[in-house]
Parts: sequence; C-alpha cells; structure tokens
Amino acid sequence: MAQTPKWRRLLITGAAGEIGSVIRPALVDTAGALRLFDQRPIADAAAAETIIGNVTDPSVMDTAMAGVDCVIHLAGIPRETGGSPDEILHANIIGTHTVFAAARQHGVKRVIFASSNHVIGFYPADKPVGPDVPPRPSGFYGASKAYGEALARLHADKFGMEVACLRIGAFRARPGNARELGAWISHGDMAALARATVLAPSFHFLVLYGVSANSRAKWGGDGAARAHIGFTPRDNAEDWAAELADKAASPVSPAARFHGGSVCEIGFQGDPDRVA
Repeated sequence: MAQTPKWRRLLITGAAGEIGSVIRPALVDTAGALRLFDQRPIADAAAAETIIGNVTDPSVMDTAMAGVDCVIHLAGIPRETGGSPDEILHANIIGTHTVFAAARQHGVKRVIFASSNHVIGFYPADKPVGPDVPPRPSGFYGASKAYGEALARLHADKFGMEVACLRIGAFRARPGNARELGAWISHGDMAALARATVLAPSFHFLVLYGVSANSRAKWGGDGAARAHIGFTPRDNAEDWAAELADKAASPVSPAARFHGGSVCEIGFQGDPDRVA
C-alpha cells in the first residue's frame, strides 16, 4: 500500500547542494508535492517544482514558501572556508532569517534547520557534548548556525512552529580522517535522518546530532529526540579505522584538542589551555 503523504508541499532549500542532492530521493513520497529551491540549477528535478533564487531575497522566498507546510532549510555557505565572514553573515544569518520570516508569514507548520556540530566546536574533544550546552562555535560558520538555532527556538516558542535543529557531523560517503571516526554521518544515515524528521509525530523543538552509529561518537544526550522521530543510524566509521590511523592531527594542536577539529585551528590566536 502506498504511503499517504504527511505534508501537502515540502520545500527543500539548498536542494542542489551536497546534502540536498543525497536526501531528495528519500523524501519524494513524504509530501503531495516537492518544491526544490537553490541559486544554482538543480539536477534530476523532473518530478519536482523548482525555483532558482537566493534565500536572502524576501520576495523570492515569499514565492517559494507559498503553499508549503514543511521546510528543510539547507541553503547557505556550508563550511568555514566557503566564504568570508561577511559572506557567511549574508548567506547563513540573513538568509536563515529570511527563510523563517517567509515560513511564519505563510503559516508553515514544521521547519527542519540544518545546523552543524560546529555550534559546539570549542568544547574539549576529550569530553562528550550533549544538545543542551551553551554554544561554543569553532568559527564564523558555527556562529551562524548558533544564530540559526536561536532563531529556530524563537519560532517554536513564540510562533508555534515545530522546529528541529540537526547538528550535522562530517557528511561524506566515507570518513576522511581520524576525527571523523566519531563525527561522520554517512549518505544513507543522512537521508534516513531527514526522512525521519519530516515524518515524525508532532513536536515542539528538537536539537539532535546528525551522526552515524560510530563507536567513537562523542556527541549524544539526544536519545529522546532520536526516539521521538524514530531515527536509528546504521553505519559505523569504525569500518575505516585501520586506514585512517595515520590521519590524525597533532595531539597538541587545536584541531585535536577541540570538537571542531581543523576549523578551530583556522586563524587560531588564543591559548588552548584557557579555552579548555
């Protein structure tokens, strides 16, 4: 029996990006219509509505949000080295504000915000970190995601939206270094996480880590949120542990000492002992 779509129309911003391209096939039956949004052409979008534009443009987002009741917001600069601090400000902070404002104006019921593990990047790497600690971003990108989480909480509390913030780890087909033995999320697990969050029963506000079932994972405390949405990751970075043993940062470097890894090392001018 075919599944009855949960939503009338699902919007994915950043649909042409790395994550958007991977998760789309897992979402086609979750809504009556799938609308894809990006500033670049979107490949393999024949069965979906498409809009090309920039998330910082209120008029374009107003058009994109019409008739939508669930949004996955992926659009923006996806990493610390993807742009200058000013570019991150416009794409990730102003853009996210514009998306939430348009969602609010159109009565969108659920927003799924692609946050990042870099929201908590400057916590010491030798200690586990849960979803409720204060932000300690590893860079301007992480700071932009911390803003997005705060905006998400506001829209849940003040405007009654259901909002989930996914602190996505190292999204790759396979882990690329020793840090990612704990931080990795596979393509399959990312698609499953997106689908589970879209189809989940009603909720108020959730923060959970987007990581696979890694034996060395140090982000957790989100078991209740995972159980609520029905997400159980399947893959484990430990399968690549032997070949990544020599791909570790120097143990005295910020890259090794903090959860944010190499991003913490970019432009670092502080005292690691004081940060810890």
